[in-house]
Amino acid sequence: MSHTRWKLSRERRTAEGGAEPPEVVAEWEQIRLAHALGQLVYDRRVALGLTPSALGLRIGMSEDEVEAVELGGLLPLTADLLVRLSGALDVTVDLHVVSDGRNTLVFEERAA
Repeated sequence: MSHTRWKLSRERRTAEGGAEPPEVVAEWEQIRLAHALGQLVYDRRVALGLTPSALGLRIGMSEDEVEAVELGGLLPLTADLLVRLSGALDVTVDLHVVSDGRNTLVFEERAA
């Protein structure tokens, strides 16, 4: 048996013309955005020369919580978290939420 032909039930359902339920699509989008946020936080923290614990002090989180954010494991994303990260990392957080599901999350450095 060739395992290269195995498909996840999700892939099989999509290939057969089926659609995911809206709540599943929304959950996958939350996960995707959490991973995108995690990469942005990690990249900016490293660029600023901060340790996870130093960033944690700035935003009122433990080092483990900062690492959870960076790994995309902190759900749900909240406006409060985005505001605290914006201040601590000195960035503008640009979140575009659109009806077709192609949401984007970007950090922009603030002008000096």
